[in-house]
Amino acid sequence: YVEGMTLPDEPTYINGHLLANKLHPLPATFAPGESKEARAAFEKMAEDAKRAGFTITAFSTYRSYDYQVDLYNRYKNRDGESEADRYSARPGYSEHQTGLAFDIGEVGNEKDFASNRFGQTPAGQWVNENAARYGFILRYPEGKEDITGYMHESWHFRYVGDIAEEIMEKGLTLEEYLDAP
Repeated sequence: YVEGMTLPDEPTYINGHLLANKLHPLPATFAPGESKEARAAFEKMAEDAKRAGFTITAFSTYRSYDYQVDLYNRYKNRDGESEADRYSARPGYSEHQTGLAFDIGEVGNEKDFASNRFGQTPAGQWVNENAARYGFILRYPEGKEDITGYMHESWHFRYVGDIAEEIMEKGLTLEEYLDAP
């Protein structure tokens, strides 16, 4: 985060792709709701996961600015600001506000929701290996905290559409792909 930075009037798009991170916040008024295109892609992925033996769900998708205010403040009060900043976005900086972020888990394994244990489960491994076919990338990969600003989150996927396979094949973050901080 850049201390003293105010939220912008317009979101940041790079080569037509919306970017929300610690250096590229969203306007507080940015409220697109959940992306219909991302939801349709997730539903297709869920159908194929079911055929592979896994029942997956998106347990958290679009979050409004106001919802993020409450969520972040709860985490900050519980763990302190610097620790909360490792795993939760400040209001206006959350990818969930874009409507393109999907937190994915396995039905019946709710204990692994928002836990890196998800990535170690067969369902989590299936999602990680197949998400790009549906336009999703693992948004916060292991070992890339210095680039994304957040700790690894095996459950947090971002819909990016047709660039997903290239991003995943090259092992890039969205920031690296877009050549953006």
